[in-house]
Amino acid sequence: MNKNILSPKGSIDQSFFIIYYILLTVLYIACGLLLIIYVYKNNLPSLYYMWPLLIIKILIAFNYKKRVLDICKNLPVAVILGFILTFDIEALAACQLIKDIQVSMLTFFALGIFFIFIQPAIIALIPGEIDKNRIDKE
Repeated sequence: MNKNILSPKGSIDQSFFIIYYILLTVLYIACGLLLIIYVYKNNLPSLYYMWPLLIIKILIAFNYKKRVLDICKNLPVAVILGFILTFDIEALAACQLIKDIQVSMLTFFALGIFFIFIQPAIIALIPGEIDKNRIDKE
C-alpha cells in the first residue's frame, strides 16, 4: 500500500482516504476564500485564483483514484472514476437553469451536501479487496 496520493502505483485504505479528503477539502475551501478576497481587493482577473484551486482539485482526484484502485484493482477505471467523482460538483451550476428559485436553491444545497459529504462517505465505506497475505499473517 503506497500512501502517497501522487504516485501512480499503490492504493490507500479507508482511513487514509478520509484523512486526505478532509485535509484537501479544507485546504480547497480555505484557499478559495483567501484567493477570492485577494483577487477582489487587487482587481485581478479571476483566472489567478482558479489555477491553485484546480491543482487542489487534481489532488482530490488522485485521492479518489487511489481509493477506487483499492476497491477494483483496475487502473483505467480508477482514473476515470476518480476524475468523475472529483469534478461532478461543478454540475451544481446546472441548478441555475431551473426557473423556480426555491426549487433551484433546494436542489443546489441538496446536491452540494451529497457531493461534499455523502459521496466520499460512500466511497470510504466500500471495502477494498482483501489482501491474502494479510489474512495469512493473522
